[in-house]
Amino acid sequence: MKVSLNTKVMNVFCGTNSKIRLNKLFDYMLECSIKQEEILKEELKDLNGSWIIYQWDVDIHELPERFDDLTIQTYHTYTRKFYAFRNYDVFKNGELIVRAKTKWLLVNPEKKLPMRITDELGVIYGREDGYDIVEKDLELIDGDYKKCGEYTVRKTDIDYNYHANNARYIEWIENYLDYDTIKKVEVVYKKELKLDESVEIYRLVEDSVIYFKLISDGVLKTIIKITK
Repeated sequence: MKVSLNTKVMNVFCGTNSKIRLNKLFDYMLECSIKQEEILKEELKDLNGSWIIYQWDVDIHELPERFDDLTIQTYHTYTRKFYAFRNYDVFKNGELIVRAKTKWLLVNPEKKLPMRITDELGVIYGREDGYDIVEKDLELIDGDYKKCGEYTVRKTDIDYNYHANNARYIEWIENYLDYDTIKKVEVVYKKELKLDESVEIYRLVEDSVIYFKLISDGVLKTIIKITK
């Protein structure tokens, strides 16, 4: 089942280069999947878990610019044990300019533990065959990471799951990006961040790649890799 969201890039969502900010691109894609949840809410009324995104793998052929008309599609591609795989496609004038592959966990809201995804749930969402999925976790490379910033999670960063929204992590590291041109964004959320938690941001630049690691109280929370 493919679900589409038609939207226009607002000027306030763009930077000085008139291109959309990365975190807003993520917001748009996530909003499309929320639309699918609304469409299926009657069929999902007995779902006793919450979806938590674990990993992003985003290929960017062209970043949308202000006032561009976009069509964003999302669809499930595969389920395996505790993981569900979902893609997002972003079209501008009918041309595919962004494709994101994602991996999700279904989590018990009380115990905060992963739940096995049933075949019945997979049927509800449907399955689109013939697409690549995220196969491997993103790993940090060794190197001399330099602390470039720190941040305290605010109330406005928290989403309906009571932890920092996925796109906010992207917003935080955007202040420490050196490149206007970005071809790929990869993210793995190792641990959630909650209200008032302090997070330290470390960066390693290797040629056309930037690695970020977000650490709170000595615990690795998130890995982000940006490829130029």
